[in-house]
Amino acid sequence: MVMVEGMSGSWLQKALLIVAVAGAIAGCGGGGQAAGGGDPEAGKTSLRSVDWPYFGRVPERTHYIAEAPDPPFRFGWVFWAHQLIEFPPAIAGDAMFLVNKTGEVYALDTGNGKVRWQRNTGRNVTGPAYADGRLYVAQFGGGFVALDAKTGEQRWAFHSPSHLESSPLAIGSRVYFGSDGGLLYALDASTGKVAWKRSLGAPIKASPTYHDGVLYVGDYHGRIHAVSAADGRPRWTENTGDGGGFYSSPAVAFGRVYEARDDGTVFALTLDGHPTWRFAASNAIYSSPSVGDIPGAGPMLFVGSYNHQLYALDASTGKKRWSYDVGGQIPGSPTVVGTTVYTSSFDTSKTVGLDAANGKPVWTWGSAGYEPMVSDGRRVFLIGYQTIWAFDDCAPPGKGSEPAGGSAAGSVPVCKRSANAHLIDVARALRLDRPLSSAAR
Repeated sequence: MVMVEGMSGSWLQKALLIVAVAGAIAGCGGGGQAAGGGDPEAGKTSLRSVDWPYFGRVPERTHYIAEAPDPPFRFGWVFWAHQLIEFPPAIAGDAMFLVNKTGEVYALDTGNGKVRWQRNTGRNVTGPAYADGRLYVAQFGGGFVALDAKTGEQRWAFHSPSHLESSPLAIGSRVYFGSDGGLLYALDASTGKVAWKRSLGAPIKASPTYHDGVLYVGDYHGRIHAVSAADGRPRWTENTGDGGGFYSSPAVAFGRVYEARDDGTVFALTLDGHPTWRFAASNAIYSSPSVGDIPGAGPMLFVGSYNHQLYALDASTGKKRWSYDVGGQIPGSPTVVGTTVYTSSFDTSKTVGLDAANGKPVWTWGSAGYEPMVSDGRRVFLIGYQTIWAFDDCAPPGKGSEPAGGSAAGSVPVCKRSANAHLIDVARALRLDRPLSSAAR
């Protein structure tokens, strides 16, 4: 595991002094800063590039990508957004779209972390969504904008009379999201005009999920809804009881809808709304579930709790396969990239990667975020509190690998990067990242 501990005070001061000089040279214009490892071979793998266009990656919001690098990694670059990154970025082709908590939107080059354009949309935004050359961003105050993904120019704007905490989902000619006023919206993706809206009778803080023409979403009164994506007509509603509401977004896989209530209960329902199993954690869950068919383990569900545990459940039965104590509250959603599941806690200021099949730790990084890892299939990107870290496959197909264990016992090498340079990068990020616990969708 790559650990970032045990730095002496004198070493840390020297590291930060060096970084201060390096940052002035490597800083990228427009407010954000990118610094790279300077490795010309970075990113040269035979892995296929894919998009991660919105929260959850696919319309079913599984938070899972099967074909992607697993640890160990080679460090590529790091970008500083200067403010909280509460939601993961959207990735389309070689562009990454990142939004911080003050509403600053950055378009980055995934190859080097450099800023292509930058625009401020206002405070307290939700996760960005990309589709067909447009980037969609919702604001807590009710604003909703579509930006040109190449230039950042505004295409259109819409205003909701109530707060927006739901991250948008762009499917075909529509973009979907919920409001605190209990309305589920479908807007025309080209014009921003309302195609339909449906009152669900309770605040919608979660993000809608799509599968086979149907939208699924939980409300804050503990009900799960299925409505037609075409016209908003209700298909079914399941009341899960009075235990709590849904802050997390549902995932759809294996013929089921999976949803986690904020009192710590995980539910599995058939696609026609019949409950099949439930699992109870001992503390709150604000994490959205991640689901995937894990090699050697089969269908599994992963979810984090405020009781410090990352749970791996059998997606078919709800039985616990394994759990891992990360050492602090887990506020955000786990992601499965390749065969590794990632989670993090601000209490430990670390992100940990675990073997998804058995829960054994395989990688650690000294920066924590809400949804800690996304991937374009060629690289992986770790989302810290205010930072984005890019990593490449340590041993691309056809190339030799570094010996497991590296130069220090029990560690995995950061390929082609000196230990000192690696520590400088981490020291700078930890100095900038000042995490505060809160819930995430």
